[in-house]
Amino acid sequence: MSDIFFLVLRRLRAPLILLVSVYAVATFVMTLIPGVDEDGNVWYMSFFHAFYFVSFMGTTIGFGEIPYAFSDAQRAWVLVCIYISVSAWLYAIGSMLNLLQNQAFRQALSRKAFERSINRIDLPFYLICGYGETGALINEGLAELGLQTIIIDYNPDRTSSIEI
Repeated sequence: MSDIFFLVLRRLRAPLILLVSVYAVATFVMTLIPGVDEDGNVWYMSFFHAFYFVSFMGTTIGFGEIPYAFSDAQRAWVLVCIYISVSAWLYAIGSMLNLLQNQAFRQALSRKAFERSINRIDLPFYLICGYGETGALINEGLAELGLQTIIIDYNPDRTSSIEI
């Protein structure tokens, strides 16, 4: 499983770094921009409030301004953050879809599924390397004897045609 995990991390490194960076910069700048509370006093957002706001701003557009109504400077920064975070999410989602279509990733998933299915077998089995004419005859003979077989072949068309 670790090979799949590291493949995912390697392929999604740039999108994840971009998302974390966008959220970090947006949160930091939100704490620097002054706002005005209900009494007209200048206030600065805490990191907690800024992170909370940026977290749901990046995933949902349509929210209230917390804990007080924003100043024009805060609203302008939020507009910038909305466009940047939406673009970052689109890039990250596109990278994930690209990874799901990647041949190396699909082969790693197939290999791991094959390993798990082999490890679940608790009875003795025969390993048939190659599923040409000879491999098919050997498999048929062993199946008639009630013996389990595992077939591997470099040609995926041959192994996909086997009845399970």
